[in-house]
Amino acid sequence: MFKSKITFIMVALAITLIGCFQVEEATFIEGEITNINNESGEMEIEVESWSTISDAESSSKPYVFKEMPDSQTIRVSNPDKYDEGKRIQVKVIKKYEEDVWDLNRLKFEVEKVI
Repeated sequence: MFKSKITFIMVALAITLIGCFQVEEATFIEGEITNINNESGEMEIEVESWSTISDAESSSKPYVFKEMPDSQTIRVSNPDKYDEGKRIQVKVIKKYEEDVWDLNRLKFEVEKVI
């Protein structure tokens, strides 16, 4: 009886840990801020590179897009934290299936790049 409880706990723990280490798909934009609208929170970025990490790809080897726009508009909740001319990296979070750039449904995590 005691052995079966220990085995059950170990299996449950292993399944939980496997679920925690799954790689989620993420798309990243790196570039320079060219315009900031403090009222709407929209920032235009001159894109230097696009890349993505997917479950299908190796998590250590990003896929680099070949043909993407030279500039892109994102929306942030705190535009006052950023300055035009600064380099940033943006993680694009998309939780819908359509292949469209919808500012109302996309979320962005912005990090400053030195």
